[in-house]
Amino acid sequence: MNAAVLPTAEHLRLLRALGVQPLALRRAPPAASDTPATPAAPIAVAPAAPAPAASAASAAPARCVLPLIVLLPAGAAADARQQALLRAALMCLSPALQRAPCVELDAHVETLPAAAAYLALGADTLDALGRRLPLDVQSRACIACSDTPAEMLAQPARKRGLWHALKTLRAHHTEAV
Repeated sequence: MNAAVLPTAEHLRLLRALGVQPLALRRAPPAASDTPATPAAPIAVAPAAPAPAASAASAAPARCVLPLIVLLPAGAAADARQQALLRAALMCLSPALQRAPCVELDAHVETLPAAAAYLALGADTLDALGRRLPLDVQSRACIACSDTPAEMLAQPARKRGLWHALKTLRAHHTEAV
């Protein structure tokens, strides 16, 4: 029996009768701007992190605007397979984290915006994050690291590190909310 021939309601009824729980893939609503935000779309230049103020009233921790920023190694945004891997991995996160911007770290990005969590893909990216992020932002943020997407595609066993990092980010986001 071909599923394309059956109407949707009949298809769902048959799946339930067979004991199969049909699931629907959640999609983020399109942004109000001209360009829709996709989970694996890199940003050319990231907005600068807020500068710490000298007054005592602003001594309280600044509210992070972004819940997550994914940091890619240079050249990862150009490869379609790496983009597909990241897109699939980010789909296991909550909808707020699925819309996380991906920043390809290279010489053009001097500073990074403050965020509640960072996912650094690759040791070089983690080192660059440490150099570009102020210490107070680093101390407040959850920073998770995994192998580069190219390494994950070359050796599929390395994807386990990505899933552990995503599990950490999910737990941190759940605690924060």
